[in-house]
Parts: sequence; structure tokens; C-alpha cells
Amino acid sequence: MDADIVLTVDDGQSADAARFFAAGVHLLELLDDLSDTADVQWKVADLKLGSAVSALAAEGEHRTEGIDAARAAVTGLARIRDGNGMPADWTPNAVAHAKDMVRRAGDRSKVEAASNVVWLDRRLRNGLDEISPWVREFYGSVRGQMTGVNVTRGNRASIKPQGGGRVVHVGFPTQLAQKMRDGLLEFVEVEGTLRQNEDGRTYYITADDVRVVEEPTLTWRELRGYMPEITEGMTVADYLEAIRGQD
Repeated sequence: MDADIVLTVDDGQSADAARFFAAGVHLLELLDDLSDTADVQWKVADLKLGSAVSALAAEGEHRTEGIDAARAAVTGLARIRDGNGMPADWTPNAVAHAKDMVRRAGDRSKVEAASNVVWLDRRLRNGLDEISPWVREFYGSVRGQMTGVNVTRGNRASIKPQGGGRVVHVGFPTQLAQKMRDGLLEFVEVEGTLRQNEDGRTYYITADDVRVVEEPTLTWRELRGYMPEITEGMTVADYLEAIRGQD
């Protein structure tokens, strides 16, 4: 099986076990956050001793999402190491996981994917330390299709929001596990504490409840400009702006 991402810890010397396992855990958490579904399965494609080298491969029906996440992880880390700030497709959670991984891995460690290599060194740590993402937390709900549920490595789920956009990741307590499974591939509403980034995009919710609901036939996006005979063919926003300017 070909590897999609490779983690090397203590390159050129005998690996510290604590660093290796801790860095591996945080790498998987980073990949989870960058994936479009919670159902990506990661397998060890190769393992070498001495310098600890772990080659991981995504498998199963969500392999493509795993490959995309691996490439997003390495290209994002390279961008940060070059001083270009937080990648557009990363969330504040991804930055936190990357900081944990780099902090635990040590300077003689690296990740590789699609022929790209990034050293987890002081330069990368400094780049990560310069990123302090703005986060807003509030209580609310998210509606969309439940695209994945995973209870084998933390209680995680993923929702494709109503109206489109990036996936929203879900964390939930064990008592909600069965309700989450029942909602898989259904249109659901998840209620809990939401996290939004500086662009106002909800990227994570800590769930208190989930329920299957009827999927609406129209989204808010489609309602803009609905009933064109009332808004004279304009979007609602443009129509309201136009009439504000009238005497």
C-alpha cells in the first residue's frame, strides 16, 4: 500500500518513544480536522525503527478525502514555515493540533506527502506561534447532512451544512453515540456550542443533542431574489438598497 503521508521522528538517531507516539497522535488529529468527513480510516502502510518512520495511508470509501487532507496538512505546514500565515483551508483547531505536533516531535522530525517535505523545526514553531486565530463561541445549532460518524478514535462526526460550504466537525459525548449513528447520511440538526472563525464560518460544534429533521426545499441563499415580481427581478438585498435611496 502506497503511503499518503509519512512522519519521521528523530531523523538520523534513535527515536524517543514518547515523542514518536505523541507526534503521531497530534498528526492524526490534524488530518481529522482537515478531512471533509469523520469516516477516513488511516492504516500504517510502513514502519521503520531506529529513526521512527511511520507511513500512513487512507483506505476505504473515503480514501480520496484522506489523500486531500494529507496534502492540505503538508502544504499548509510549508506555507506557515515560509512565514505566509494561516492557510485559507485551515481552522483554528488545525493550527492548535499543528502546534501540539511540532512541540512534541522535536527539531529532527519531518512530515512528507506528495513529494513535499516539511521539517518540524524551530522555524515552523516560530511561524505557528505567530498565528493566533480569532474564535467566537456561542450556543446555537447547525443543520445539514451527517456525512460521517466515528467512535473508534474519539467521538467525532461531520456535517455538510445546509446551503453548502466547508464541512462542520462535531464532537459529542458517548451518550449521543447511537443518535449520531442513527443520523448518518440523514439531514439533521445538531445543537450545542459552536465555534466560528473570523470570517463568521462555523467550523466546529460540541454537541448537546442531535435530531433528524425535514430537509427544506429552499435554502436561504436561494430565497435571495425569491418572488421576483415583488423585488422587480433583483435580489432582496439589492431591492432594499434601491428603495432606501428613494424619497
